[in-house]
Amino acid sequence: MTKKDNINELIVKKLTDTINEEDNDLLNSKLDKHKSTARSYSVIETFWRSYFPKSKKHSIIQQTEKKLGFTYQESTRTSKWKWVGIAATLLLIISMAFSIHYLIEKSKAPTLNQYSCSAEEIKEITLSDGTKVWLNSSSLLIASEPFIGIKREVTLFGEAYFEVAPNPEKPFIIETSNLKTKVLGTHFNVVAYPTDDIHEISLYEGKVQLNPNTNNNTAILNPGDRAYYNVNTGKMKLLHTDLGKPAQWRDGILRFYDEDLFSISKKLERHFETRIFITDSVTGNMKYSGEFEEESLERILELLSVAKTFEYKINNNGIIIESKK
Repeated sequence: MTKKDNINELIVKKLTDTINEEDNDLLNSKLDKHKSTARSYSVIETFWRSYFPKSKKHSIIQQTEKKLGFTYQESTRTSKWKWVGIAATLLLIISMAFSIHYLIEKSKAPTLNQYSCSAEEIKEITLSDGTKVWLNSSSLLIASEPFIGIKREVTLFGEAYFEVAPNPEKPFIIETSNLKTKVLGTHFNVVAYPTDDIHEISLYEGKVQLNPNTNNNTAILNPGDRAYYNVNTGKMKLLHTDLGKPAQWRDGILRFYDEDLFSISKKLERHFETRIFITDSVTGNMKYSGEFEEESLERILELLSVAKTFEYKINNNGIIIESKK
């Protein structure tokens, strides 16, 4: 194991709260000696703690989880290794972003910019090439600006809508934990939250090329296409459909189109910064379509429960959803 691998392993342990006191002291010592690694760690640590805060103890949810025995969810061990994998992937991508930045730092031209949104926040930014980006809540975008060389490359964690400034000579590339999206000039939406098993790319205008990091397969999207990439299987599904108004979340609208409650609950968790637990797979797999503008979480749950019957309980620490008895 190289020194760099050793530092990265310690950082992953630190982020996932699996580090012991001895290794924690060792990590602090190494970060003091390696300033560039310390900078990249600072970025990922800030993002990690804001995006994956330590969950508060919730006795009702814990009792329900224990009672169900995680019959339809991942085991505790699998879940632990999934978190470790997410941390390692984020560290790798951010470290690469920093490496590129410091390799070209001698020119003193580019700056490594970080754009982020907290829960219930939406941010509009304009990159140095004129590309407009809207960041959805709990998202992070990293870009070394101004763009130099033969391509414009950014790194995204979360969801963003892009209106890419045309430049046939310099393609625009969005790097996520599992996909590379390459474009020349187009309007599209990317959903790539680290904890989601399915990542989505919806194309409204132009053309994009998708390249999964796990294989050599590529996919070309045309306007009206939506791609679903399964990060567990490495498989991609393409659908052509009416995408509606582009990225309605930019206007504060939560839109669900034929989505199951498991998927919807993840979006609600991010948007309202709470924890939602669904007690059974039958309820979780129920599908909904609808739009909600400036509605409270309780109002959204009330309307969803009327459409397809379920019960929900809300307190300060989270929400439990279960089938109606």
